[in-house]
Amino acid sequence: MNISNLAAMTVVLLVFYVGVRYCIKVVRKEISPRVATWLIFEVGVVMSLASYLGGRDHSLIKAVLNVADCIQVTVILFTLLIEQRSRKINLTRNEIVSLCLSGLAATAWIITKTGWIGFIGFQTVMTVAYLPTIESLWNWKHGPSPEPMEKWSLNVAITLIGVFVDLTGRHDYLAMIYPLRALLLCIVVVVLIKRWEMKSKAESALQ
Repeated sequence: MNISNLAAMTVVLLVFYVGVRYCIKVVRKEISPRVATWLIFEVGVVMSLASYLGGRDHSLIKAVLNVADCIQVTVILFTLLIEQRSRKINLTRNEIVSLCLSGLAATAWIITKTGWIGFIGFQTVMTVAYLPTIESLWNWKHGPSPEPMEKWSLNVAITLIGVFVDLTGRHDYLAMIYPLRALLLCIVVVVLIKRWEMKSKAESALQ
């Protein structure tokens, strides 16, 4: 087994590990994520993978993070739908924008039948889907961070390995966009969680 395949397998195992821990937290009622946000992630990862694989030149190894994310997000979404089946799904402005962008990207992809147009469009959707999380972390409030550092630190490691997989062997620049976009956004979230923790510690020290 070459180093690229080993790295790809590591990505899959880490993604599934993070996904299982997340689902356990949902079932135990330790967290209560928004169903609408994960619905947007579902649309983004599924259509992103479909548009990439719809191109003439693609590789499942190069798209390993997208494939693993697709399975993980689907399982998390179904878990949330079962656990929160009695709640009404309300969409925020950012979530509505994300779904509209998904529709536009899907329409452009179907009309042009050009994989990279849909792929880039769905990466934009995935970027917008992070905005509610980034916004909640930026607007610091008293108490513990709304997002766990462990999960997002692992996400940084996963996406970094994903970028490495795409850099090895034949360069597939289209596939490389997915882990690179995810890496940058996960780093932003980790920095904001650290900022939150530092502000909480500073406030506690003053009391």
